[in-house]
Amino acid sequence: MNKQHSSNANWTLTTHDHGWQISPPESVDPNDYQFYLEWCAGQSFSPAIALTQITDLVLSFAFLSTLVNDQVDALAHPILLVKNKHASSSLIRIACRHLAMSATANFRDYGGYHTQCGRQVRWGKLFRTGHMGEMNDRDIAVLSQLNIQAVCDFRRPEEAAKQPSLLPQGLLPTAIPISPGSAIDLFSAISDQAIDEAKIDAFMQDINHDLVINHQPSYRAMFDQLLASTDAGSIIHCSAGKDRTGFGGLLMLSALGVSDDDIMADYLLTNQYVKIEREIARWTANYGPDQTETSAADSDKVKAAREAIKEQQGEFNHQALAVILKVKSSYLQTAIDTIKQEFGNNIAYLEQQIGLSSAELSRLKAAYLYD
Repeated sequence: MNKQHSSNANWTLTTHDHGWQISPPESVDPNDYQFYLEWCAGQSFSPAIALTQITDLVLSFAFLSTLVNDQVDALAHPILLVKNKHASSSLIRIACRHLAMSATANFRDYGGYHTQCGRQVRWGKLFRTGHMGEMNDRDIAVLSQLNIQAVCDFRRPEEAAKQPSLLPQGLLPTAIPISPGSAIDLFSAISDQAIDEAKIDAFMQDINHDLVINHQPSYRAMFDQLLASTDAGSIIHCSAGKDRTGFGGLLMLSALGVSDDDIMADYLLTNQYVKIEREIARWTANYGPDQTETSAADSDKVKAAREAIKEQQGEFNHQALAVILKVKSSYLQTAIDTIKQEFGNNIAYLEQQIGLSSAELSRLKAAYLYD
């Protein structure tokens, strides 16, 4: 894997109680740099606003509220341009990757990474998350601020029916249902009294193998939405925002030229942003022993799984469920290895299996990479 353009060496912007902390790379003197505000709270600034009153590299909510003449909070998602005072060609954009919505798990911007050719993926256009069935009014307003015009929902019909997405008026999700792996195996893994982590790992690796081999039309539909909304923001999501969404993120970032290392780093961020106890409660409420009755919304696969476990299922093993709600590098690595073994490389897979043309790949780069 190519580490040359690893985003770990870049500037970062992280949220704290009163604003955002700007953190430079090691061995960099921040006094050699000037900061500019390009976007914040639904407003784009051209030319970018020079930030000349930053103390201790902290960008406070109060300061930005005054600057943009609007109320700024932790969901305002500022995008900063960082310029080297001594080298005008040295530019980088930074933003906070995680947007801490009220209850939506794992909502984050998966832009900002550098490509292997040295360009940078645009911030503020590509988002990924878990389900959006518990959004409050402020969360929904943020989606409008972010100019979200495309939502790719990878959940099965029964998942979407249990927790319909709460979105701004007029924004409709595109249903792209993906059902990888065996539902029977999943329910079995989280119903066993003993935790068999090797069994869970094998199940998750099988899911990623299956995503590569059997779901090309679904991910082609995702790309159709991303190609149709290049002037706006988009969201890809499933239930927890980690597996089906993680593979979608791998494909999109690969199309833009991001290295496998940075794609893996983005995938593993799920472990930081998913609140396990909240997700366990949601899973138990939606799929626990009291929810084993089939419904019209259930797929045939899920109906069969429910009937197979109905008589013997006890309470979910919460420890096993906690394991399955996390991600491991071996899961996504299975997808990466499968692509390489079966199709050669990520771009060959995108061209031959997803059906992206050279012109479409160029359009994606033109729209989603900074010049």
